[in-house]
Amino acid sequence: MAVADIHDEVAGPSRTRGGFAPLWGAIAVAGICAAPLIAVAVVAMFGPWTDYLTHIAGTRLPAWLVNTALVGAIAAAVAGTGGAAAAWLVARYAFFGRSSFEWLLALPLAMPAYAAAYAWYDLTQAAGPLAGIVPTVRGPLGAGLIFGFTLYPYVYLLAREAFAAQSSEAYDAARTLGCGPLEAFRRAALPMARPAIAAGLALVMMESLADFGAVVHLGAPTLSVGIVRAWAGEGSVADAARLALVLVSLAFLVFFLERLQRRRARQSAASGRKRPARRVALSPARSALAAAFLLLPLLAGLVIPLARLGWLAIHAPLARDLASALWHSLLLAGLSGTIAAVLGLTAAYALRTGRVAAVVAARLAGLGYAVPGAVAAVGVLALFGWLQDGFDALWDGPFPVLLTGGIAGLLFAYQSRFAAAAIGPAESALARITPTLDGAARTLGARPLDLALKVHWPLVRPGALLAGLLVFVEVLKELPATMILRPFNFDTLAVTAHNYASDERLGSAALPALLIALAALGPMVWIARQMTRAERLVREARG
Repeated sequence: MAVADIHDEVAGPSRTRGGFAPLWGAIAVAGICAAPLIAVAVVAMFGPWTDYLTHIAGTRLPAWLVNTALVGAIAAAVAGTGGAAAAWLVARYAFFGRSSFEWLLALPLAMPAYAAAYAWYDLTQAAGPLAGIVPTVRGPLGAGLIFGFTLYPYVYLLAREAFAAQSSEAYDAARTLGCGPLEAFRRAALPMARPAIAAGLALVMMESLADFGAVVHLGAPTLSVGIVRAWAGEGSVADAARLALVLVSLAFLVFFLERLQRRRARQSAASGRKRPARRVALSPARSALAAAFLLLPLLAGLVIPLARLGWLAIHAPLARDLASALWHSLLLAGLSGTIAAVLGLTAAYALRTGRVAAVVAARLAGLGYAVPGAVAAVGVLALFGWLQDGFDALWDGPFPVLLTGGIAGLLFAYQSRFAAAAIGPAESALARITPTLDGAARTLGARPLDLALKVHWPLVRPGALLAGLLVFVEVLKELPATMILRPFNFDTLAVTAHNYASDERLGSAALPALLIALAALGPMVWIARQMTRAERLVREARG
């Protein structure tokens, strides 16, 4: 057997055997993620001009830009401080309840920011129970705080893994040289975790830029609001696309700065043998303080909003068509999660080949997460509009099927935005399958299909499930893309809650918002516990 043949045997199923071509699959995934953005750029450059942009340039646009920057900066400051501090406590100290806080602190990701905004605004408004005790949560400051409380788990999860993986040499050396615990943390541990914290902050800022419901409700309109108003109020897809390009530029600037920061700050304690850091046991009094500190973000981001929404839901009339909205939400989230898991596995198989084209395609697909939902929706509108025009031309008249929206458009927009979130878990799951395992199975006569179903699938199934559930939760919460692309009479829970909240009927908005959080909470518990368990196994393997 030639050397090339041996390499092909060991390289796994990625060499286009048995009709499976992961490279083309990865290119297709990249195309799905990039197509709406390319359509937005084309429409922005060649679409018709109206007076709308000229009008808002001198009136609302400066305020939208300022609000966008303020909301993102406040959210990053709150999430960065709280998330990094919580991660440090959980990773490096032993105290009562630590193992529970380890996964509980990730759960606020189940709470949509707009649902938390409804609850906190109702609590702190003039007639609310906290009026006069807590300032009214509204404006850019209130929106930034809401995003900080609900999105800090992005920073917490990444920073926790970074702190746990650090060697203890640098921190111990700083303590030996006379630094106190805080000074040693600032000068030794924090710089090594900076790339992970920067990655978490980038996610927080991109989610803040993409939001629509919370900033509208709290009176802090950002560029996302401008995009929706350009489309819904003025009926101009071209103007919406031009505003979308500005928003995408900001998102990619955040993404670029995060990559730049990661490259500059990447540090390692790899010189010499690593000595795993041991957790420091806290006294009972300090344990109580640590637990009280960790309860604060959990209460602010999840428990208090859930409790207030529940109280409002009990005391308000039932929202109309709630059952159908729940079914539509679960249907869209379930379909999107399943499709994203398949796309994520396809991209992960392509990455496994190591081919440059596959790596480039998979990484391009990863950029989709930086594209806000309103931008993806405008791009899908443009794409389906061109498709409709093509069918009309071929039909020699109006084509009978309207293709400017519908469930297909919604699923397309969801995949272009969230398929990137499925690639990472699928890639991690596939990394556990070594080429040697593939070679052994083939030596025993396994065909490519047998190899995929009987050897690979049992090993990658948890990762595929994790990828699908991540997208399931994101789609449940998604508002702007759903609002723009949903078919008539196809409201989801997010749209129903937003419509009631826009009419100042927070009581009726509470139950659909509560149902979103409760539907997302179960998958988030499983995801958080799986991630915690995986990190624990890695730490034990490192000794």
